[in-house]
This record gives sequence, structure tokens and C-alpha cells, in this order.
Amino acid sequence: MRVFLILGVSFLFFSCQKEVQLVKAGRTVDSTVVDHSPVYLFMETKGTDTIIDVNRKNTIGTTNWIFNIDKRLPLKLVIPEVIKLQQKREGAQLHKNEDAKNYFSYTDSVQKTLAFMSFKEISYAYNSYFSSFYVKENVDYHQHFQTFYVNFRKDSTVSVDGNEVEANELFDFLKEYTAFSGQGKRILIYLNFDEDLSFDNYLSKVIWLKELEHETCTIAPTHFIYNLKKLPDCNCTL
Repeated sequence: MRVFLILGVSFLFFSCQKEVQLVKAGRTVDSTVVDHSPVYLFMETKGTDTIIDVNRKNTIGTTNWIFNIDKRLPLKLVIPEVIKLQQKREGAQLHKNEDAKNYFSYTDSVQKTLAFMSFKEISYAYNSYFSSFYVKENVDYHQHFQTFYVNFRKDSTVSVDGNEVEANELFDFLKEYTAFSGQGKRILIYLNFDEDLSFDNYLSKVIWLKELEHETCTIAPTHFIYNLKKLPDCNCTL
């Protein structure tokens, strides 16, 4: 399949008349990935339904995989496929390269170039779990951290530890809030996303918040994608 890549524009055009609208973000995490093969997650519509079409025909197990995902797709369609491909790759016995990574592609809206973010170390808790439950269930592991949880709801509102925060003020709020409440411990920030949010909402926020990371502050490598109706009744504020 022949691919025409247009830098600075959020589309990948294909000879088979399919396209992927890439996420846009304001910074580049990685600018170059060598020895790679592509995975495409297209958005299609069937009547009033949005469906996902996954194409990984040209992937080679020993290379880095670049996931080109349409930004309009909801997380409830994207994440199960990403998990499935992660597991398939990890379970491969032959032709395995331990150094090979998985990357999301996106467009740097400032530099007008294609960019990449590795997600090899990211794992997904999908559907019926929330980070605050996870922290409570794993007290021993988290005793040396000061944990915070950020929740991105499907109505585009945001909360931090149950406190409402204006979306455009989230970065500055987290920077000040974690510094004030960190109690001298290492800071671990958990991200939670309603599954009805788009992939655009997810990846652009992750790239944005990664700028908070430093020696004593980390975005937790487990990302929680939840279905609100399937969360246990905890009588807590999300």
C-alpha cells in the first residue's frame, strides 16, 4: 500500500482512499523513529455507528511499531485494540526484539511536523477501574509516593482529587497543587479518561501533562480508561 505523508497537516492519505486524521499537540516528544513499521486505526461510519478498522498487515515484529490512530475515534474503540496489539506483541516468541517500542504518531502544531510518543511502558486499565480504587488496593506500593488523580470526564470537565479545575488551567494547577501537597515525597500522577472521550482528548492531554515530569514527579505508567456505569459504587467524587 502506497502512503503519501503530508507534514504539517493532520492527515495521512492512502492510495486506497482511506485517511487518518492525526492528533495535534504543541510539542514534540520524539522527532525521529528509525526501523519502524505502521499500524493504522481508521475511523469508519456505518449508518449512525462509528466503527474502527485496524490494519497492521505491514508490521514486522522486530521493528518499532508506529500507531497512526484517527483522532476522532472514541477511546472505547481504540484502547481495546491497542491492548490487544500490545499483548500480541508481548506474547510473540519468534522474531522478538526486546528493544523495539510502540509509538503513537501525531502532528506537532507548532513545528508543523510529524512527531511520536513512545507508549511501550504504558499499560491500560480498561472499562471498570479507576486510579483511586487502585491506589487504595495497593497501599504498600504507594506508601512512598504522594499520589494524585486527574479525571477527564466525557463532558470535557476536569477534576483533580475530586476538585473541579478549569481545563485550560489544569497544567498550572497541578504544578502548584502537587508542589504544595507533595509532603516531600515522590509525586505520582494518575490519569483517568472516560471511554467516550476521543483519542484526540487522550493523547493531546498526555503529551501536555508529560511536561510536568521531573526527577521527583512522574505521570503514572498505568492509564485508566473507564466506563462510568461499570465503576463500583464507592460514594466518592470523581
